[in-house]
Amino acid sequence: MNDVQKAAEARAAKQSKPIGSSFETERQREKRALFKQIEGSNGVNIHKIAATASASEADESKPLRVAAYCRVSTDDLDQALSIAMQIKVYKEKIKSTPNWTYVGTYVDDGFSGTNTDHRQGFQKLMKDCMDGKIDMIITKAVSRFARNLMDCIGWVEALQNHDPPVRVFFEQENLDTMSQTSGIILFVLAMVAQEESHMKSEAILLSLEWRFSRGRFLTPRLFGYDKIEVPDGFGGKKKILAINENEARVVKWMYSTLLNGGSPEEIAEVLTELAIPTGGRRKDGTFNTHWTPNGVIAMMRNEKHCGDVLARKTYTPNYKDHKAKKNNGKKNKYFQPDHHEAIVSRSMWNAAQRILNSRKFGHEGTYLPIRIIDHGPLTGYISVNRTWAGFDYEDYYRASQIVMGLLGEELKTDLETEYLPEGGRRIGGLVDDHGIAQIARDLTAAEQAIKDELEGNSEKAEENAEREQTFNSFQVVRSDMFSTVSEPVIRITTKGITFNSSCVSKLKNTETVELLFNPIERMLVVRPCKADHPNAVAWDANYKSAAPLCRLFYDSMGWEQDYSFRIPCRTLSIAAGNGTDDAAPCTILIFDMDNYVGRAISKKEEVIVARKAAEMASEAREDAKSYYYPPDADEPQEIRDIEQKLEQIKETNKRIFGTPFPLHASNLRTLNGEGDDAEGDILAEAVPLDIAHTVDEAQLDDLMLEIMENPPTLPVNPSGQEERIAEEVHV
Repeated sequence: MNDVQKAAEARAAKQSKPIGSSFETERQREKRALFKQIEGSNGVNIHKIAATASASEADESKPLRVAAYCRVSTDDLDQALSIAMQIKVYKEKIKSTPNWTYVGTYVDDGFSGTNTDHRQGFQKLMKDCMDGKIDMIITKAVSRFARNLMDCIGWVEALQNHDPPVRVFFEQENLDTMSQTSGIILFVLAMVAQEESHMKSEAILLSLEWRFSRGRFLTPRLFGYDKIEVPDGFGGKKKILAINENEARVVKWMYSTLLNGGSPEEIAEVLTELAIPTGGRRKDGTFNTHWTPNGVIAMMRNEKHCGDVLARKTYTPNYKDHKAKKNNGKKNKYFQPDHHEAIVSRSMWNAAQRILNSRKFGHEGTYLPIRIIDHGPLTGYISVNRTWAGFDYEDYYRASQIVMGLLGEELKTDLETEYLPEGGRRIGGLVDDHGIAQIARDLTAAEQAIKDELEGNSEKAEENAEREQTFNSFQVVRSDMFSTVSEPVIRITTKGITFNSSCVSKLKNTETVELLFNPIERMLVVRPCKADHPNAVAWDANYKSAAPLCRLFYDSMGWEQDYSFRIPCRTLSIAAGNGTDDAAPCTILIFDMDNYVGRAISKKEEVIVARKAAEMASEAREDAKSYYYPPDADEPQEIRDIEQKLEQIKETNKRIFGTPFPLHASNLRTLNGEGDDAEGDILAEAVPLDIAHTVDEAQLDDLMLEIMENPPTLPVNPSGQEERIAEEVHV
């Protein structure tokens, strides 16, 4: 009994375990042991080594090298006064503060805050900070430092992480970047500044849209014009472009020289020798007198010289980087003809644009008018030049319509007076109530669908879709289905044309030929011509670069750019004296453009298609089945299904390879030199429908003498504010 009592007392004396301790996991026991260890620790043998004070906790008496940063967006008088006051106040404040050393003031006058790349003052400030020359920056507000969130946060973090760190103090927000709470506050303020800039950008765009639609264009000073103030008729004044006679003579000489066969390189060389100011300035502030060919072309592309104005030729898609892009239908454009007094006539300006367009393809020389045959079997055929890009498919098509009696218009007048403000290209526009032609942006697919529904064009859209589906059912026949080894053919690509040797052999003893094209009948004729003909082409089998001519063919035929095309030829022999007394017998080549064979230019796509076809054939083999039926039994249903599919394929192939020959009707005129269509000469010369627009050499010399006697001088202080706005929005 005594032994039992002693055992009970011993168990009671032991430390009792917590309830449920027998169910503890190993992780829980480790945590409980750690807590007991911390409770029993007194830290007697632990020694603290104090940290050095951070820059924000340092003694305020530490000397600091302080710089100020100032920025304004425009250079008007109010902001010029503001920046002058900031420079003065910050300079006095820094110098009057003990232990502060004035390093200088960094200024960006007339620069947007949405991008730091173009701000030279800001870039120099950051470079000096990274070089260890500055300890602190003072600026008026976060929006003055940067209106781009990523730029603001990025540069502040770079300054904070620099050794030693550079602090930035924003006076308006009373924010020091070295304080513990500055990070989130700066992020919010920078985001607000960026959004404020975005809203201002949108407001300016809306304002410009309103101004342009009502004829209130931004017209900066242009070489050949002065900006003068005149009454606006409502009690106020407005600025208009007025001709500067001395500069206008230079402009007239430039256009006249180009029309007489001069090149932009020659024009630039002469103007540089005469030290004619370009209108720009060098870095030292003096006038720039060095002309470049690109500068000459850019000046002669300006539609304002013929009195017109085209607004919104470029636009800025991103308000942060201010990088302009060419407006190819993304934004509305606004065009007003006869906006101000013209220096050159519209016919001269149009001719100059067509010459400049053609020089990109190797054309050298003067303006080439449209030459068209107006009588005989080839009536309506146009003599085309392989390097002339002055006219497009619509010009040639309309010319053929007029000469063939299908359209009662006067083409010569249209060519001289049509509006070509976009680099010599025709534009289409809608004229609003204010007389301003609005060239609308391209509609999206959704917008076009809504417009068609409102205008009741849904049925027309369905018809077009059905036509497109029918068109897509036609196949491009592979060239290997035809034998073209000895057949005379012409090969046409987007860049040039090639006559094969069989084709060249048809015109023996011929050195040069003339190409005639009828865009209505879609026929190409090649006939011999004299070497001095303006559209003469050397007759050999070599490849001929002819991008403008090929573009005409592709537009006329509706060909896809990814294909080249081969067209067979037939010959027509012309007897001696046909139409003229001295005409020798000759042969002409006739190409029916509708009788083409298309071939994909890229071989990679053909390989991909062949690979997919092989994979499909492999899958078909895996699904193959075998059949057996006794001699006296009926055919199984599977065999009858196969025979039915074969019949369907046969009928489909009949449709794929075209209509039967008796059902094929051609509406093309025959060129056999006989019958009613042969009245006149099949070798009749093409007559020009337009003038050459050349200028009398004596008149050109008189202009140069007047320029030398009265050279142009530019104003010392050209007006700045409106020019600055126009430059920013890229009108």
